[in-house]
Amino acid sequence: MATLHRTLPPMNSLVIFEAAARHLNFTHAANEMGMTQAAVSRQIQSLEADLGAPLFVRQARGIQLTKQGERLRHAVTMGLEYIATTSEDIRRRQRRPRELTVATSVSFASYWLVGRLAKFRSQHPEIDLRLMASAQVSDLLSSGIDIAVRYGFGHWLGLDSEKLFSNEVWPVCAPRYLEGRPAVKSAAALAGETLLHLASFDANWVTWDSFFRSLNLPDPDKAHGISFDNYLVLLQAALRGEGIALCGQRLAEDFISRGDLVRPVDVALSSQKAFYLVYPEKTELTEPAQLFREWMREEVKAEGRLPDISAFGSGE
Repeated sequence: MATLHRTLPPMNSLVIFEAAARHLNFTHAANEMGMTQAAVSRQIQSLEADLGAPLFVRQARGIQLTKQGERLRHAVTMGLEYIATTSEDIRRRQRRPRELTVATSVSFASYWLVGRLAKFRSQHPEIDLRLMASAQVSDLLSSGIDIAVRYGFGHWLGLDSEKLFSNEVWPVCAPRYLEGRPAVKSAAALAGETLLHLASFDANWVTWDSFFRSLNLPDPDKAHGISFDNYLVLLQAALRGEGIALCGQRLAEDFISRGDLVRPVDVALSSQKAFYLVYPEKTELTEPAQLFREWMREEVKAEGRLPDISAFGSGE
């Protein structure tokens, strides 16, 4: 902190600079800050003297940021926004200590978590649960997220991770798709079927091309298939019997247990990625977040995927 105290310009001048840089007008900044235009100008001059560089170009029709001013505006805006969102999250937690915000991908929320949340809510009716379905969350703290489920290799900057379960990728289809068709007797025979493709890029998605290559088979002919730009729509098409989709084991299991989907051929591709429970490192979890973590551990253990809870914590 002593280093920050020596190197940071006066904090008040940075707040005033942010307003002036956003408006590109000292008078508008003064009105926002409840100051006079002259006081804003003095603060900017003091900041420029502290930095030894001009931050604005004064022109007849207004002001513009210099190159150094643009650099400072970017840094100050990011810093102040981070402080503001973190402060608001702290206030929120104090106002609503029983609130819990959980983030997962849309597909995991839709096809695994939501169907099980009734158990958690019945066990902890006092918790105000908020579920955020988002594919990417770069900073849980600044986003007001207490805990999340993410799919990947187990290492995310600023996060602790606990492996929940591994994953395989299976070809799946609705029973009605197979009605009146010859049995699919091998992985190679899949190439002659109607395959459902995801056209948009998704780093977590296994394409049919990569699936066939992993089995040393030629790429399938996309002319026989149907392409979608959304995985949820693709899976709905599979459920309607329009073709065969690739689906992660953990998302397909419930559909298969209900008989909505079947595996037309007994072949699977093991994924190097897995599902992880993640939360901010070096930050004590709130009581609701701790209860959710324990519930997730027990839920996974009950399904036979976690033999020993003591294995948690390595992120491997």
